[in-house]
Amino acid sequence: MKTFSITQVKDFKWGNEPNQLIIQSEGDISDEYHTMHELYQHRMALNIALFNMIHVYRKYPGGPVVLKSKLHSDGTMFEEYFIVTAVIPEIGQISYHYKLKHWDKFNIPEQERAPEWDGHNSLDVLERLGKL
Repeated sequence: MKTFSITQVKDFKWGNEPNQLIIQSEGDISDEYHTMHELYQHRMALNIALFNMIHVYRKYPGGPVVLKSKLHSDGTMFEEYFIVTAVIPEIGQISYHYKLKHWDKFNIPEQERAPEWDGHNSLDVLERLGKL
């Protein structure tokens, strides 16, 4: 069992799943080593480095392609967000959403719309990252 510490609990309720507790916090959630905010910042920094490196070192036609877009393929987007996508042959897509204030950190090509989503989820992304 994983233990998390939570400061300044605002509200909580039981979720729909057995033993699921939903907590709204005004503070930050921590695993005793890092806050969720720190972990999010690390994930973003690693993603920026990976996508920027793929773009800079892409040398082979038909190789990986990275791009950023303010719209999904169907023209929708979450308010104040954009999407970055890596399309890696024989592996699939890896994509993340980030707030628009981080747009310029990704030094990758901009495309009007993101590629059509291949149906990947968080677990697929973890598996695909492991294949790089």
